[in-house]
Amino acid sequence: MSTDSSEREAKPPRAEGVFFAHDQGAPVGAAATGTPRAVGFAVVSLAATVALLYYGRVFFITVIFALFLAFAMRPFVSLLERARVPRVLAILLLLFVLVGALVLLFINVTAQLNEFYGDLPRYQTRIKEVLSAITDFVNTLRERMGNILPSEESRGVREVKIAESPIEFTRTLVAQVGGVLHLVLYAAAVPFLTFFMLKDREKFGRVIAGILSRNQRMAGSDVTGAISRTMTSYALGLSFVMLIMAGATTLTLMFLGIRYYYILGPIAGLAIMLPYVGVILSTVPAVAVAYFQYDGRKALLILLVYSVLQFMEGNVLTPFIVGGKVRLFPLTVMIAFISWGLLWGIPGAVLAVPLTSAIKVVCEHIKGWEGFARLLGDPDPPPRRT
Repeated sequence: MSTDSSEREAKPPRAEGVFFAHDQGAPVGAAATGTPRAVGFAVVSLAATVALLYYGRVFFITVIFALFLAFAMRPFVSLLERARVPRVLAILLLLFVLVGALVLLFINVTAQLNEFYGDLPRYQTRIKEVLSAITDFVNTLRERMGNILPSEESRGVREVKIAESPIEFTRTLVAQVGGVLHLVLYAAAVPFLTFFMLKDREKFGRVIAGILSRNQRMAGSDVTGAISRTMTSYALGLSFVMLIMAGATTLTLMFLGIRYYYILGPIAGLAIMLPYVGVILSTVPAVAVAYFQYDGRKALLILLVYSVLQFMEGNVLTPFIVGGKVRLFPLTVMIAFISWGLLWGIPGAVLAVPLTSAIKVVCEHIKGWEGFARLLGDPDPPPRRT
């Protein structure tokens, strides 16, 4: 028998079919990845995950906010533990300080809101001037547009006024009160969840690490440790930047004589959590208050002050304190902001960056998903060995 015939007999016959249309040296799972069944399963899984996140958004938002707060408080708890303070006492002390600060802020904000309602009649003249100028601008724009915009007569829309019955009014009022109580209940659950997350963080970490280690793609990788390090650094750094911006803005407005600084200052700090949009949401109210209280020059000065503060925050504070903790591309941040905002509303927009960063860290530690992590942002540096 010749050599060619012996090699031909030794080589196994080529298997036919969709599941075997790949290199014989490649793993079977790699071939099954592109099959219609696998693609369909992936699409159904993604749709089910999105539906779960949407319909369970209240639960997930509450848990994630508590987790974010736990990450931000964790270094302070560890610091108090090193000072021989029991963990439970340290957590309760920090929560007491945090809740006390929020209550004090709420009292000051409520007082300034009452002051604003009392001063509102004084600002009516300037408000009417602004509204009149905006109306004239819109009318002029519509006249220049000509036939592009249809007139009111051509639309054929009639104004219909519906008188609301007392029963419907009562039902609406009860629904609104129930919604407020619902929100207060879940907000009150955040400190309790944070307490237990910090108290038993090692237990939760071991359980999650054990569950993830059963997956062959995650075997040998410290996913929980990587997420914990990234989220702790980000949450702590962002909290410091928010406090610095809120304090600097409040003191600046107080020095310039702008009223309602206890409202405008915290807004400037909280607005940092909203990428891109937060700058507008914090600047417009301050400029409007300065214009209504004084004149256009004061409003221009406030606009200049806010521009300087936001430039310092974006180019000095955030890079220096937060640094490259999340390492997401700007396009990724924008898409995440829109996607999570559509899914969970304002809380989703606030949590867009940390959630997307956590997804990126998970993808970096799953074999075969590294390319998706590179699509979201730059790779994270390896942890420092002490």
